[in-house]
This record gives sequence, C-alpha cells and structure tokens, in this order.
Amino acid sequence: KPVSTAMALALDELETAVEKFVAKAGGVQSAKPSAVDATGTAGTAGTAGTASEDLEKRFRLLRSVGEECQTEPELQELLRRKASFNLYDGFEPSGRMHIAQGLFKAVNVNKCTEAGGIFKFYVADWFALMNDKMGGDMKKIKDTGMYFVHVWKSCGMKMENVRFIWASDFIEENATEYWTKMLDISRVTSLVRVKRCCTIMGREEGNLTAAQILYPLMQCTDIFLLRADICQLGLDQRKVNMQAREYCGSVGIKHKPIILSHHMLMGLKAGQAKMSKSDPDSAVFMEDTPEDVRRKITNADFFS
Repeated sequence: KPVSTAMALALDELETAVEKFVAKAGGVQSAKPSAVDATGTAGTAGTAGTASEDLEKRFRLLRSVGEECQTEPELQELLRRKASFNLYDGFEPSGRMHIAQGLFKAVNVNKCTEAGGIFKFYVADWFALMNDKMGGDMKKIKDTGMYFVHVWKSCGMKMENVRFIWASDFIEENATEYWTKMLDISRVTSLVRVKRCCTIMGREEGNLTAAQILYPLMQCTDIFLLRADICQLGLDQRKVNMQAREYCGSVGIKHKPIILSHHMLMGLKAGQAKMSKSDPDSAVFMEDTPEDVRRKITNADFFS
C-alpha cells in the first residue's frame, strides 16, 4: 500500500525542519566508521578487491543504523564470517505508533536487510501483559500487535527478509529450551543487576511486580533463543543487551550478541529525550492528519 498523506507530509516536513536545525547549529559532522578490508584492517590503495569492497559497504550500511555499536571489530568479524545473519528487535504492542517506531524503524530495517540481514521482529505480547499494557487485555494486545505489523507493511519496509515472531507462540513452541536458558541466565545474574534493567520497561526500581522482575531475564533469553547475531534496538534497551553480553562472558560463549543501538528520536516538547505515546503533542503519530503534523512540527520546542 502507498504511504499515507500524513506519513508523506511528516517525512517531508521533518526533513525540512532537521535541515533548518542543523543549519542553525552551524552544521553537524556525522561520525564515519573506518574503512575495513577482508582482514579487518585499513585498506590500502590497489589491494582492495571486490570482497573487501563489499565488506566495507555492508559494514558502513549497518554502522549507519547505530548511534552505538558494541563492538565494531565484532561487527566486522561477523560480516567476514557470515553472508547472512540475524538481527532482532522486540516491541510491546501498546497504543498508537509514532514515526520513530514507524518511518524511522522502516528506514533502519531496510538498511539492515540490504546489508544481508534477516530481521526478526519479536511481537512481545506476553511482555506487554507482564508490563500491564492495554489494561492487561490480551485480545487488545494482539490486535495492537497486528496494527503495528500492518503499519510497517504500508510505510515502505521491505518485507522479503523480515520475520514477525509472536512471543506467546514462540515461547510455547520452545518451552523446554526457553525456560532452561532463562534459569541459567537467572543463575548468574544478581537481583541488583536485574533491577537496573527495569528502565527498559519504563518502570522505576522501587515499584516492580514479580512479573516485571522476570521481564529483563526473559528479554535476555529471547536474544539467545532467536539466534540473534545483532541486537538492533534503541539506546533505551542497552542495559538488557549488555546483560546478554555479560552472560556470554560468565558461561564462556565465544560469539557475543553485537549491540547496534539506534538513536532515540527526541520528543517535540522541551526536555523530552524521546517521543512519548502518553503525550499526544510530544510525537507525530503515523495516523495523524496533515493538519496535526504541520501544527506539531511548527510548534516543536527545539526549533524555537
């Protein structure tokens, strides 16, 4: 399906607004990853062949997705080792989708699949239930999950190498392996470490339910059961992704999941590090009218 009028307008006006913002700030130089050849070292004139050029192109494409990469040498090694690899991101089906989740994610997924990746979207319906989203109504959670999938399909995401995996089905189908792995992760992870990850749910440490204590342990387990080579989530999910890398160190797993954390698209109001679903004027939503998009962008605090 074609991109809706609101989505097209949102993208055009955001690009114009960002250009103005960059010009006002005096220009921003983006960090460029270093060139690498097939051995992982800087290429020299006349020695780079087709294979090393392809490796460099894939590396740059993936690296452009992430504000942070843990680590670049591991990403280079993965590309040398695998022509095709798995990336994952998970989302709780809850509320409306804003452009950071919609357009921005579609752009990043297309880069990842162009670089040779299989992108696994984890539709975290059980996690939404644990986090008390949609009033704990599982039917509403699943309906919202389908809404997310359809929005991505309609806004330009290339679906050939994208897989949608529902958490409830996946965990039931792999129950023995899943819960065994979760128990092993629990065995080597302190309660203090688990509580530090509570921000991935948008929760504070002092008021967690028992289900929300399990949440980071299960999210960490997902990384291994989904066979994810790269965790391609937002910076707000960094803590649990680092927990997965720490677990590898604890049990001697050689190839740690690489973390490629994308930037969080800032909210439209003062002091908002990211767009918020709970505040309609802090974000541009995928189904906003053209009038709403224009009003929100015009009134955005960071352009005043």
